[in-house]
Amino acid sequence: MRIAILGSVALPIPPKTYGGIEWIAYYQAEGLVKRGHRVLLFASANSKTSADLVSVGKGDVIKEESQAAEVEASRKLNLELSYLTSVARELINRKDDYDLVLANMRGSYIFYPLVKHLGKKFIFVLHLPLFPELIEVFRKENIPLISISSSQRKPAPKLNWLKTVYNGVDPDVFKFSPKPADYFFTMGSIGPNKNQLEATLAAKKAGVKLVIAGEIKPGREAYFEELKKYIDGEQIKFVGSLGLADKLKYYQGARAFLFPVRWQEPFGLVMIEAMACGTPVIAYPNGAVLEVLVDRKTGFLVDDISGMVEAIKNIDKIDRAACRRHVEENFTVEKMVDGYEMACQKAILNDRTYAQFPELNGKNSGN
Repeated sequence: MRIAILGSVALPIPPKTYGGIEWIAYYQAEGLVKRGHRVLLFASANSKTSADLVSVGKGDVIKEESQAAEVEASRKLNLELSYLTSVARELINRKDDYDLVLANMRGSYIFYPLVKHLGKKFIFVLHLPLFPELIEVFRKENIPLISISSSQRKPAPKLNWLKTVYNGVDPDVFKFSPKPADYFFTMGSIGPNKNQLEATLAAKKAGVKLVIAGEIKPGREAYFEELKKYIDGEQIKFVGSLGLADKLKYYQGARAFLFPVRWQEPFGLVMIEAMACGTPVIAYPNGAVLEVLVDRKTGFLVDDISGMVEAIKNIDKIDRAACRRHVEENFTVEKMVDGYEMACQKAILNDRTYAQFPELNGKNSGN
């Protein structure tokens, strides 16, 4: 197949620190290239890939701190839109080099009419939750969609869903650690949806150490100020955004990963990263958590701070090897690439041809 992957204009691929979507796009490209497909990866000039890199921007949208940003309220939006314009131009210029667009970039569903006009196939991977206005766009345009969990589809089950493809991790990178240190860990962008405050309160009540990692995004400063009241550098420690090496160190050393999310989590990549390292997860049962975590086998599902405190006290009952096996059996990069490869084949081939090749079906959980 000849596939154009729209990776990211916001951050480089792979990202240096935070960037779940960018990691997924990276593994899509590497995996499909490895399987012999021709892949164009649309990403910033400082990206690293085995695919044919189509440079679109500098990957500096998230970190934009120029002098212009100080006087232009919509600077980041305009910067991102300028890079997306470059994507549109390159989609036209390279139209003879691909047959299908696999779109991960936020907002890249706007390219569907263009790609359709060029006579190409298009799939949009939904990495974030649905909202009403977006549902209406997807419905009117009948855009082919990939969900990253079944729960993600619930607000609009009748859209043009092509397949569910769970996120995956590389077990050779996220290595198993049988013996943890004496602390708990939580990581994610700092804010009420990730709910680091309740993880902190649970750790305080349970009398255990907690390491908090994450980026403080604009507009979330007030939440961090509230959280900071409990950060003492001893029992509760904040380490900011982490690179891969440091992230692995904290995952592998943690007794458990705390994930008290207060939103409809589309997937929760951090959960499988932690479990791959043998670290069980204690989480609130929102969004895709029920699809990723097996209660009392790879961690605990709890409803509130009290439940989290109780789970912390019983965390040694969870077999770390079982956490690792759960990821190996369900959430590896190889299984994820299987799913994307099958979805791309399904989109490129017409229904009659696809029906003649049953071996293309059943490679990945989800429809």
